[in-house]
Amino acid sequence: MKVKHKIGIRECKVKRVTEYLQNQLLPLPYGGQLPGIRTIMEQTGCGRLTVAHALRNLMRDGDIQILPDRGIFRIKPSEKSDEIRLLHWAQTSLDRPGFVSNLFLALQEQASDAGRKITIENAGQRSKEEITDELIGNGISQCILSGSQSTEFSRYLQKHMRVCLEIFPKHMEQIMPELRNSPDMTVIQMNYLMRQGYRKIGYFHYGGNNIFLYPVQMMRLMDYYRLMAENGLRVNPDWVFHCSDRYENLESGLVRMMNSDPRPEALILCGGSILQYLFPLLRKYKIRAGSDLALFCQDDVDGDLFPEVTTITNNPAEIAQTFWQMFQAAERGEKVESAYTKLFIRTGQTVPNRNSNTE
Repeated sequence: MKVKHKIGIRECKVKRVTEYLQNQLLPLPYGGQLPGIRTIMEQTGCGRLTVAHALRNLMRDGDIQILPDRGIFRIKPSEKSDEIRLLHWAQTSLDRPGFVSNLFLALQEQASDAGRKITIENAGQRSKEEITDELIGNGISQCILSGSQSTEFSRYLQKHMRVCLEIFPKHMEQIMPELRNSPDMTVIQMNYLMRQGYRKIGYFHYGGNNIFLYPVQMMRLMDYYRLMAENGLRVNPDWVFHCSDRYENLESGLVRMMNSDPRPEALILCGGSILQYLFPLLRKYKIRAGSDLALFCQDDVDGDLFPEVTTITNNPAEIAQTFWQMFQAAERGEKVESAYTKLFIRTGQTVPNRNSNTE
């Protein structure tokens, strides 16, 4: 259970002084002088140590300069034109090989080849105002958002940054029509499984603790139900399972699915990261992947898994190349449209052909 950080009295006072100083800074021209320390103390009702702390924070962020015997002055941050900040909300570790970490690494390589630098940072629970102030304070005017959870957040940064593009937006508003035009993983998976002779197909769906943050996953799940119905195939309610944020309920869902009557012959998985939790459970319950249960994954998977997993995925390097071209176009002031990369099936050993005559 995550313990919520409680803001102390001193921290509140520092924040109050900082906000006062930032309000004083905004109308000042660069080189303009702020009130003296005594005036700041009087206006905020805070002591000298609290004021000094707030001033140090502004100095660290490159907003002010304190000249002895002269005063406190607003300075213009030196823009780091070669640095781009990549802000993400990924919950999985980027230290492990995976789709997101491979994509971010490929983006860094694209930028490096162009003489640029992408710094990766987890946005966490910080507000849009906090992040924007940090970027501007560090002279960074260009950023990439990955998984921004609201249009309000992304619009705010786009308004205050010189360049701000999103990759894989999660939020629902305004992008749902565009998502219908994207290549559908589930449609391709279902058609492939049926050609291989599967009819009893289960679905492990991911929407975390807030399903509305994952519109793509919702569209894929609806495609599953639609295609099962169009092909006259019955969906057992126990075959469809909703995964929690960190798959804590995965074991109970697997047990329920495999105890159903009839049990599924094949299972569509919601993403590559689920496999690190699923494979130990399969071994625990003596379920043979590819024999007792066909597994068809989405997104990139760990290449060291055995048996090798069949998956449908985009190429992270291709996504990075496409997105970097879009980002450079945005820097040139050109209009940037949504773009999608091609999907392909990486065949492994977990979806054997059930037909008597192989195609």
